[in-house]
Amino acid sequence: MRWKFWVSLTAAGIAAGFIGFGLTELMHAIQHSAFGYSSGSFREGVGQAEPLRRWWVLLACGIVAGGGWWALHRFGKPLVSIKQSLSQPQQGVPVLTTAVHSLLQIITVGMGSPLGREVAPREMSAAAATAWLRRIRLNDDEARILLAAASAAGLAAVYNTPLSAILFALETMIVALTAANIAAVALTVLTAVAVSRILLGDLVQYPLPVLEIPHSVLPFSVAAGLGAVALSWLFQCSIAMLPPLKRGSGQMVLFSVAAFALIGGISMYFPEVLGNGKAGNQLEFAGLVTGEDSLWLLAAKFAAVWLALAAGAYGGLITPSMMMGSTFTAAWLPLWNAYLPEVPVSTAAVVGAAAMLAVMQRMPLTAAVLVLELTRQPAALLLPLLLAVGTGLLAGKKTAP
Repeated sequence: MRWKFWVSLTAAGIAAGFIGFGLTELMHAIQHSAFGYSSGSFREGVGQAEPLRRWWVLLACGIVAGGGWWALHRFGKPLVSIKQSLSQPQQGVPVLTTAVHSLLQIITVGMGSPLGREVAPREMSAAAATAWLRRIRLNDDEARILLAAASAAGLAAVYNTPLSAILFALETMIVALTAANIAAVALTVLTAVAVSRILLGDLVQYPLPVLEIPHSVLPFSVAAGLGAVALSWLFQCSIAMLPPLKRGSGQMVLFSVAAFALIGGISMYFPEVLGNGKAGNQLEFAGLVTGEDSLWLLAAKFAAVWLALAAGAYGGLITPSMMMGSTFTAAWLPLWNAYLPEVPVSTAAVVGAAAMLAVMQRMPLTAAVLVLELTRQPAALLLPLLLAVGTGLLAGKKTAP
C-alpha cells in the first residue's frame, strides 16, 4: 500500500477526533439549554426539569426532526448509508447532505430524541473521508478501507472505545481479517481517540465499581442471551409493522410532531427515556431500580424508540439497545434470584445490555468488548459477556422475524 494511503488514514483519524469533540460539545450545549441545567449528568438535568418543560422540548424536537428531514429529502441529494458507500468507494457519501443529516441527529438527540448519537459522528467522519478522496487519488480497495476506518474512528471518538471500534469496522464493514486491514483501521481509530482524549479527556461513559462476578453469573448469562433474542424479536416485529413513510411528503412533519409529542408525554413520567439511553443504563448499572420499575422503564423506552422510528427520525440503536437489554434483564432478575443462585443486579444489567446489543446489531464481538470498555470493568467480566452474546447469536439465527 502506498504512503498516500497511510497519510489518508492518519488525516481521517485526526478529522474524526475533532468531529467527535465538536458533536459531543454541541449535544451537551443543546441539552443544557433545552432542559435548563448547567452541571451534572443529563439524567440528573432532565429529571430536575419540569415535566411540562420536557413535553414542550419534545414537541419542538418533533418540529425540528420533521421539518429538517423533510427539507433534506426534498432539496438535498439522496442519502447514502456508510455500508452502501463501501460498494462505491470512489463516490463515497454526499458530503454536504450527510453533514446536515448528522447535525440533525445530534440536535434532536440533544433535545431528547430517544435514538442514539453514534451514527452522526460515523457519518460525518465518512463525509470528511469522502471529501479527502476527491482530492487524493486512491484505488478502490484503499478508498473502501478509508471509509470504513473513518466511520469506526467517529464511533471511537465519541465513546472513547478504541478496541471495540476496531472490531466494529472489521466485524461489520470490512469483514476481512488481514494484517494490513487491521493495521489500517487501528491507525485511524487510535489517532481519533488520541485527539478526542486531548480535547475531551479520558472519559468513562459508565464509571462503576468493580462488579461482583459469582459463578451463578455464567448460567444466568445464557438465560440473558435467550431473553435478548425474545425481546429483539418482539422489537423487530413491531418495527416491521410500521407503514412505509414518504419522507419527502409534508405529512411527515405533522406525523413527526405528533409522535414526539407522545414521547414528550411519556417523558413526563419517565424522564430516563429521553436521550440515547445512557440515563436508563446509569440507573440499571448502579442497581438503583426495582424489578417492577425496570419493567415500566423498558415499556416506556420501547415505545419511545418505536415512535421516533415511526416518525422518520434518524439515529443509532447502540445505546437504546443496551438500555432495553439492561431494563429487561433487571425486570426478570428478581424471579431468577428467588429460585436460583443469586446474581448481583448491576452485573445482570451489564450482561443483559451486551446481549441485547449483540442480537439487535448483529455484532457479538464488538458488543462484548464495547460494554467492557464503556464500563472499564476487568477482563474477568468478558466470559459472562461472551456467553450472553454467543447464546444470543446462535439462538437469534433460529428466530429472526
